[in-house]
Amino acid sequence: MPRGTGMRSALQEGCASVGVEPHIAFEAADPVVLAQPAIRRLGVAILPESAAGIEPSLRLLAITRPSLRSRIELAWRAEGPQSPIAPAARAMIAAARAFFAGAPDSHVGSA
Repeated sequence: MPRGTGMRSALQEGCASVGVEPHIAFEAADPVVLAQPAIRRLGVAILPESAAGIEPSLRLLAITRPSLRSRIELAWRAEGPQSPIAPAARAMIAAARAFFAGAPDSHVGSA
């Protein structure tokens, strides 16, 4: 992932904690694009766990030491969605609140 993203920061911090500096040849914000060099046997890809099943031909290995964690955040206007797709956006916000309400480290806002 590009510099400044949570996943990239987690990777860099994790590598630094064990004295390793990664050689990053390609960057992309889309996990499907990130996986392409590995799919074509041109290298390895570090992907979020949520993207683990995007390509059945990939061999997956979990990075367990150091443990890498990053965050996904959702944000919306305090007054709520104001566009023609507002009902769908409100439904997505409600679903996200319900899904993440019991998640560890979840900070579901009341906006």
